[in-house]
Amino acid sequence: MLRPRRLLAVAAALSASVGLVGCVLYLKPRCDDQIRNGSETDVDCGGSCPPCATGRLCDSGADCESGNCGGGRCAPRPCENGLQDGAESDVDCGGGTCRPCAGGRQCLAGPDCANGNCEAATSTCFSIRPVSFADPVAYASGEKTYALFSADLDGDGHVDLVAANEQGNSVTAFRNLGDGTFAGAPSVRTGNYPTGGGIADFNRDGVPDLVTANYHGNSVSVLLGVGDGTLRPGVDYATATGAATSNLAVGDLDGDGTPDVVATNPALGSFSQFMGRTDGTLSPVVNVPVGIVDASGPFSAAIGDFDGDGRDDVAVADLVSRRMIVRLGNGDGTLGPEASYPIGGIPAFIVVAHDVDLDGTLDLVVANRGSDDVSVLPGRGDGSFRDPVVSGTGAGTGPYAIAVADFDLDGVPDVATANYLTSTASVLLGTGDGRFETPIDAGSMGSFSYGVVAADLDGDGKPDLAVCNAASNDVVVRLNASP
Repeated sequence: MLRPRRLLAVAAALSASVGLVGCVLYLKPRCDDQIRNGSETDVDCGGSCPPCATGRLCDSGADCESGNCGGGRCAPRPCENGLQDGAESDVDCGGGTCRPCAGGRQCLAGPDCANGNCEAATSTCFSIRPVSFADPVAYASGEKTYALFSADLDGDGHVDLVAANEQGNSVTAFRNLGDGTFAGAPSVRTGNYPTGGGIADFNRDGVPDLVTANYHGNSVSVLLGVGDGTLRPGVDYATATGAATSNLAVGDLDGDGTPDVVATNPALGSFSQFMGRTDGTLSPVVNVPVGIVDASGPFSAAIGDFDGDGRDDVAVADLVSRRMIVRLGNGDGTLGPEASYPIGGIPAFIVVAHDVDLDGTLDLVVANRGSDDVSVLPGRGDGSFRDPVVSGTGAGTGPYAIAVADFDLDGVPDVATANYLTSTASVLLGTGDGRFETPIDAGSMGSFSYGVVAADLDGDGKPDLAVCNAASNDVVVRLNASP
């Protein structure tokens, strides 16, 4: 089989041989080749491809996500036109015909609000604003603390933290004392340079376990939970030589109830797939190419049921093409063909799957370190994704990792980012349509902030922030101090 680069060379040679100027040969138009071809009305959309976003070219309403084509371009739906019209209680929300409103928006009755609470005195949807955070409390971890995870490791009902120490080749568990303060345990060995990971119950004993992606180890490590807040030393599983395994995602790809792992290998343009066994071990690796051969850099991944068929699917954020590569699961551990979607930002990319627009389907939420923003790729519910909605985190912030929580308790998901360049965290309050308000600076979080967790750490019902820092070698906690 000819590779894409070879195909282009063949096309160029054919054009020259027959005297054609500016001719490009397309053997088979696709809906993800970033070219307007076939029956498409705009690049990779319309016609026989997925519908086009607002503002893109169309021939009829069927070419548009909104179902509305006017003057040759897709026009927004009434509930997405930026106006307060019809029965809406505020712009594009409320009134029983549009999505419920986020906190602080105008309302007439409870159903107008995402949390069902319309405050009669002000006719606004309830929220705890302004969102603010208490002074930072730092906990020493290991050398170059790079990634952060959360789970109840000891079964006491409180959220504990685990930090991955990249240069320390270890992880450090922090047991929650019940009030949002923490006690650290001795660090435990992983493979070389853990830079990503996830938490799941790999041996199905009811105790959370940890898996790390090891950048210089070209491996993943599984650390089984003891049940008292500590972890056993890691068992390593090789990905591929020279893989630079950067991040991973955990899900159940074969439907057997045991977690499986997909780990990204940017140096090889692939991901490594490990199927979980009930004893907490992983099956032999299967390495799967991603994107264009010799022209991809898969950096992070998310697993979720994107098409609502009850089977987990895989999304991989690619550094080189700046696109999201999606493969739908067949339910037996195998995956369908690739489809790709623009991310709308500049890498590095960290992706999580969450329904941030409250339509009942998973979206892909991405921190874009190179462009100081967050992208949301709204899910259509059929396994495909709409064009990204991009919101800034603040100039020069460099958001590396991302977490989702409802910080103002208005019923709408918000996001928090750990900002590498400013050593701060940003909180972006959601509007319920994949967009976010002006970022809130959550304050100093240490030095060179990478990983972030958003969870109720002190048990007061409000999400708090924890960030890990690669230069100060610590985890910093800021409790939610909103009224």
